[in-house]
Amino acid sequence: MNKQWIVVADAAQARIFTRTNDGKLTPENTLSHAQSRAHEGDLRTGGKGEVHDSGGSGRHQADPQTTTSEKHADIFAKQIAQTLKSAFNDNAFDSLVIAADPSFLGLLRDQLDSPVADTVATSIDKNWAQHDTADIERLLDDRL
Repeated sequence: MNKQWIVVADAAQARIFTRTNDGKLTPENTLSHAQSRAHEGDLRTGGKGEVHDSGGSGRHQADPQTTTSEKHADIFAKQIAQTLKSAFNDNAFDSLVIAADPSFLGLLRDQLDSPVADTVATSIDKNWAQHDTADIERLLDDRL
């Protein structure tokens, strides 16, 4: 029997379900990343650090193209990918459906290793993270 996992995620939380043949979802795991809910100014990533301006006494972040919240989203995507890799290695699922906030979905896809990425049957670029289980079941039935 094909065991399908459903991952519903945004940059702050991920819920993982098993989907039965009748479309019902059973919770498997919940992951959260509190830093993704924090205010940008309250976060530190230990990234590339500050550099001094050559013309004065000012300083700025060395990597201005990436915000701190984006770095934390990437950290959380790596955490989810590691969880999925471990579960895949334990034969916990055969296929995945991922429903995630569009910007986070790309980060998550980038972090999946090849064997896990090959199990992704469907990707849904919608943020269903705040929906209850019954709503997610209904939304999946409309899509799958």
